[in-house]
Parts: sequence; structure tokens; C-alpha cells
Amino acid sequence: MKSASNDRRVDDRHEGEGLFMLFDGILVEVVDISIGGLKFRRPPGLLNHGYRFTFELRSAYEDPNPLAKGVAMVRALGPDWVAVEFVRPTFSLMKVVGRHIGRLLVGRSHLFRH
Repeated sequence: MKSASNDRRVDDRHEGEGLFMLFDGILVEVVDISIGGLKFRRPPGLLNHGYRFTFELRSAYEDPNPLAKGVAMVRALGPDWVAVEFVRPTFSLMKVVGRHIGRLLVGRSHLFRH
């Protein structure tokens, strides 16, 4: 049984390096990502728990931008971050997330080879 904490994610987190999220005309840096959602740097302005919005996932390293579109819901808020859950994610969004995570894992596996 999972203990109660501010961290509610069940899925493994992976660095969001190079990923950005565009919503409501605001571009924010993705801190980390999993197949269930992501955490981004909190922009100025009011975001509330339960706020639901459409977004575009963009990349500094990949074209075309946007890579995928989706719907997210705010699940947790910190002083400098916002954690969201993907709402009924599309296949294209899951493909982009999987590709990003795969690149990170393959890159790290090369670090441990002799």
C-alpha cells in the first residue's frame, strides 16, 4: 500500500530535459515526465488543483513541433513546480513520451559499458 505523501506518481519519472509544454499561450520547461503525466516549472499566474487544460508538447531536439497535443489536469502544486496527469492520452502523445524516455535510458546505458 502506498503511503500518503505529496508525491502521488505511480510511474517512474524521467528527466524532461529538452521538453517544453505550451498551454494558454505560455511555454514552460518540463522538469520530469512519466507515462502518466509530467511536472513543469510553475509559471507566474494562478493555477489551481483540478484545473484542466489542453497543451502541446514541444522539444528543443526534435521536429516537428508540436510533437503531440493532449489534455492535462493539475494534480499537485509546489512553490516552483506544477504536476499534471494526462487525461485520456492519445497514442501520439504516448509515442512521444516513450521515445523521450527511451532516449534517456539508452544514453545512460552507454555510461555503464566498459
